[in-house]
Amino acid sequence: MIPQSITPAQRQRLQILYAQFERHSLDCPGASREARMSWASKMIRREVASFNDLTLEEAKRLIDILQGTLGVKVPSKTKRRPQTRRDGEKAGTEGRRDQIHAENTLVGQGELRMIQRDLDRLGWDRTRLEAFLASPRGPNKGRTTILTLGDANRIHWALKRLNPNPANKERTAS
Repeated sequence: MIPQSITPAQRQRLQILYAQFERHSLDCPGASREARMSWASKMIRREVASFNDLTLEEAKRLIDILQGTLGVKVPSKTKRRPQTRRDGEKAGTEGRRDQIHAENTLVGQGELRMIQRDLDRLGWDRTRLEAFLASPRGPNKGRTTILTLGDANRIHWALKRLNPNPANKERTAS
């Protein structure tokens, strides 16, 4: 199997990181191409004449080394999948009293993270949330389980109204 070669995005990232490494390092004698290729060859333990000669894995390893050396935060590797129009509409309307959907969508990790952010803003823990949900006037009428997107939306909207942030009060009042 032939190893994949470096991608243009990896090459650009590697060049940018190496330039930053040169500026901040006392080890680099000069900004010469030979010094850069010598460094890359030493790191991957084989001779390279250009960054274009690197494989996908070698480029990834060099980028990780440079980011670790510079203390650069690793960019998120997960790409957000675009939402379909139908899913976007359901995310915004499921759980509203005036909206009836033929099927219910199960709650996902994104919605649970959204509720957790709301809890963090309020300074609540899980037991306080369950007490709030168990009350007969709670957003899910006494149910403490969060099963559907509608449940998650109702809880999010209720917690959002409780948020002590003054900017949030202005938005909900209008």
